[in-house]
Amino acid sequence: MKTFLKSLRRQDGFTLVELMVVVAIIGLLSAVAIPNFQKYQARSKTSEAKLQLAAIYTAEQSFYSDYNMYANCLRYMGYDPADEASSRYYTVGFNLTAAIEQAQYDSATNSGLTPGECPRTLGNTDGTGAPTAVASYYTGLKKVASATSPLASLSNTTLGTQATDAEQRFLAGAAGVVHKKFLAGSESYMTINQNKVISVVRNGF
Repeated sequence: MKTFLKSLRRQDGFTLVELMVVVAIIGLLSAVAIPNFQKYQARSKTSEAKLQLAAIYTAEQSFYSDYNMYANCLRYMGYDPADEASSRYYTVGFNLTAAIEQAQYDSATNSGLTPGECPRTLGNTDGTGAPTAVASYYTGLKKVASATSPLASLSNTTLGTQATDAEQRFLAGAAGVVHKKFLAGSESYMTINQNKVISVVRNGF
């Protein structure tokens, strides 16, 4: 009987201090792990931008091989992610700063370019074919309010006039909010040029 009672006494529970220590350890681990997990999530979302920019590069190079110039008519080139816009985090495209040089454009139209679908003034192809006075882009920011739209970042992108070798260039951009603490002005922003150089301007996380 005495042995049985001693056995029961040895089955005491945790003390309050021990429980508080465990809770404190769990809280500390959570404080470290959650921010790192959020950054990991944001980093994984940036792969979308790289894939979209690579697709633009491929479309531009294919277009160049046909018409000996670059342009912004992405939909005409075959780059049209409009169907997946609602699930995307990034706005992708160009800011419109110049018109294609007339002689170069005439040469392209003589080679079969359709002017109505790929204008010289660089004023359309936002994913629906509708003209826009500001930029040529594809939108569809997942779970991001319009107030945090990153379109302003695309103002750094451009398309050369195509008149000379030096002007046969492009710089397309991808901007998107991938972390709730990095909204408009500090969102993720990347670019790609005619040499397939992808530049990370801002991580956005």
